[in-house]
Amino acid sequence: MNRLWLIFGLLFFAAACSDKQEKTNPETVPLEEALEEGEQIVVRPNFDVKFEEKTYTYKLGENKPGCDKGSEIVCAIDLYAKCTLEPENSTCDKGKMPKFVFMDDESLQRPTEMSFKIVKIKPVDANMIEVYTESSCNGMWFGLCQGNIIYVLSNKNGGWVVKDVYARENF
Repeated sequence: MNRLWLIFGLLFFAAACSDKQEKTNPETVPLEEALEEGEQIVVRPNFDVKFEEKTYTYKLGENKPGCDKGSEIVCAIDLYAKCTLEPENSTCDKGKMPKFVFMDDESLQRPTEMSFKIVKIKPVDANMIEVYTESSCNGMWFGLCQGNIIYVLSNKNGGWVVKDVYARENF
């Protein structure tokens, strides 16, 4: 009988010490339990990477208010283009684009016609993307509307806004 208790004790001890892990579906584990200590939750916004391979064209005095382009990203650049041509337009919000768009100086040669075609969209981080375009204009607008232009968009209050614009010789 002592042997039976000894064997039973050893089996119980072995079972208690084993590295038996339950297989759980990670999707059913609450997020708080799945995070390591000190980890934070980062929610990536929808990068809305759909864009048509078409050229968007703008002319002074011919731009309609609003945006019907079907993409928040394209609409952010659409607003930038419209405000570059007509900064006094009531839809131009200084909080949604760089301040230089609203500069008023004759020497800047503000364009009266502008166009862009999206080449690619590159996520930078959870709240920022770069939109690579082939652009053209009939002005000298800081050199930021002719050639390879990159629009830096940030996610502000759940929507995309143009944070910065710069030119590159090539992509």
